[in-house]
Amino acid sequence: MAKKPGLTPMSATSEASYYLQMVPLQPLLPINAGLSAARQETMISLLGSPQLPLTTDCQNERASPRVKALAVTQLVTSKMRATGIRPAVESLREVLAAAIEAERSLGHDLDAVLGSQGMLCARFRKPTSGVPSTKVSNHAWGTAIDLNVVGHDAPGNTHDAIPRFIAALLPFFNRGGWYSGIGFSDTMHFEVADGTIHAWAKDGKLAP
Repeated sequence: MAKKPGLTPMSATSEASYYLQMVPLQPLLPINAGLSAARQETMISLLGSPQLPLTTDCQNERASPRVKALAVTQLVTSKMRATGIRPAVESLREVLAAAIEAERSLGHDLDAVLGSQGMLCARFRKPTSGVPSTKVSNHAWGTAIDLNVVGHDAPGNTHDAIPRFIAALLPFFNRGGWYSGIGFSDTMHFEVADGTIHAWAKDGKLAP
């Protein structure tokens, strides 16, 4: 069987335009069913506290000792690397592989255009309302990721419509036990759900 040729620059641009199209959120509901955002109390009790105080900039040298011990950097798509705690990176790779394969079956190449704004980032939260927060972001434990289309800004609060690439990813992240940031008006964001973190702890996946 002949090998399928890779995307040309023009077709990559076309795919980017396709995945940046806004689609209504309503037909995709419900989302995050049976899932809840990971609570700060959960993260500190199971993965330790980063060294405070933090700022809204990444200070990964202030990550907790357990997070540092569990941190890995791996390819999670053919082009994207992610740094986070091992079980989260492994889960992320599985989620993205399933989503990319589903899109490929529809004749689209999500793998070619999907990018990341980062995973592990020891910092305070950046609420989309712009109000300063002194709560620790779940990025500080390497269990959250912000996604974008390469060469384009990551979507913040997009209200009642979301980019098609997020719509394509949503069911796979939820199925994998990840909570969508749409639940708190942050469209780009996915994080390992509270119950998933507890399950990983029970299974010994958070041991250094």
